[in-house]
Amino acid sequence: MIQSSLKENLFEIKELFGNSSDLKIRELLLNGNHTKIAIVYIDGIADDEKVEEQIITPISLFSPSTHQSPSQLIELFLNHVIKTNHVIKITDIQTLADNLVNGNTMILIDNHREGLCTNTSKMPERSLTPPVAQRTPTGPNISFNESLTSNISLVRNYIKDPMLRVDNSPLQGQSKTSVSVVYLEGKVDKEILNNVYKKLKEVKIDIILDSNYIVEVITAETKSLFPLTFMTDRPDVIAAELMGGKVIIFVDGTPFALALPAVLIQLFQSPDDYYTMQKGIQKIRIVRIFFFFLSVLLPAFYIAFTIYHPGLVPTQLLVGILAQREFVPFPTIIEVLVFYWLILIITESSLRLPQGVVLTVTIFASITLGQQAVEAQLVQPTTLVVLGASYVMSSVVPTYSLSTVSRILTFRFIFLSSFLGLFGIMVGLVALLIHLCSLRSFGVPYLSPMAPFNLKDQKDAIIRKPIQDITSNEKAFKKEEPMKKRD
Repeated sequence: MIQSSLKENLFEIKELFGNSSDLKIRELLLNGNHTKIAIVYIDGIADDEKVEEQIITPISLFSPSTHQSPSQLIELFLNHVIKTNHVIKITDIQTLADNLVNGNTMILIDNHREGLCTNTSKMPERSLTPPVAQRTPTGPNISFNESLTSNISLVRNYIKDPMLRVDNSPLQGQSKTSVSVVYLEGKVDKEILNNVYKKLKEVKIDIILDSNYIVEVITAETKSLFPLTFMTDRPDVIAAELMGGKVIIFVDGTPFALALPAVLIQLFQSPDDYYTMQKGIQKIRIVRIFFFFLSVLLPAFYIAFTIYHPGLVPTQLLVGILAQREFVPFPTIIEVLVFYWLILIITESSLRLPQGVVLTVTIFASITLGQQAVEAQLVQPTTLVVLGASYVMSSVVPTYSLSTVSRILTFRFIFLSSFLGLFGIMVGLVALLIHLCSLRSFGVPYLSPMAPFNLKDQKDAIIRKPIQDITSNEKAFKKEEPMKKRD
């Protein structure tokens, strides 16, 4: 609790912050009755201009009468003197400390057990930049930054509707990081919204550095590779998700927002699907889905056809492959695994290298390793062609979260084909389909609106019909319990 002695309060605050050098304390004597007051803030995250113009200057010019008590002074400061847009009373030292680290300024008065918390926050933030995760050649070219307030304001800039709801306290008492839940009243499904809040109660982490901290907790019940939440850094995409009845989670300090629930087809949709004029039905998503699964299965088909089913390969192509195979010392499965790993290592290293040398290093590594490996007869040229084609085709998916899924699935199908050939691939595909059918994202089937089939929602699923047909479509989420719970 805040003590009546100003000296004791300041000593406790200094002890709590370990006499940190950025903790600033300005002590003043009021004109007239010479009451001692202290203004406390943290340099760098509190706005110095606000502190000077809206707090220190008004207090310095204020002249109370000599008979006014500290409780009367608090009321005067609260209602007449302090010029910040938000002022509240506080009585607890820990609450005071929590507000200080959020950039607010505290005002304490000697011989009084209450203080004032004023809004002077000025957290450092990036200027608005183009999107990184979902780049498009057309459409809005702006992304979120690390400021929670700025990100919500960007969404409000798109959705100018008083029905937009922002809840800034879903994790109150569970985390020191600010988290907001945003939804559109009248569009959101209340059952899904309640389910999201129920999951958020399970988040008990002191500091949340990224949205993925929340994702791992709220989806901990499933071990699926596939993302059950949709993450993006584009405000226009989040605005569209809100209009579709989704629940959005913002985390302070990260430029990515979460949209819940998520379905598989959503991961193949790109913003420029809607920003490029299209007469009739757009079928680009079918192409993305086809090439995604082809990129996963192509190395496995290569192994199955060359090892188990050579009779299904055209004769001339088979002769060429066997001719290359004669001089290579390693089995095909070893070739595929080793060089696929090398491709992934080059990709991973390109994310860590300084931006100026990424292009040089990746081109040098790709060309040199491939050419020298073929000349040294360590790998067949056909193997490199297959792996290169698989890697390029996997990049057509507009959502980065599917990249990890693609790599893991590729390795699994490689092992299945190396042991069982085409039969192993078929078994893997059936198991994958069963797994996808069993997934639920906050009660919504992961394969909807295809399974269960909803004819109305096919306007913007695998194909995209004209925008006027999509915007007139009222979406309704079909919710089901996971198969394990039903059993």
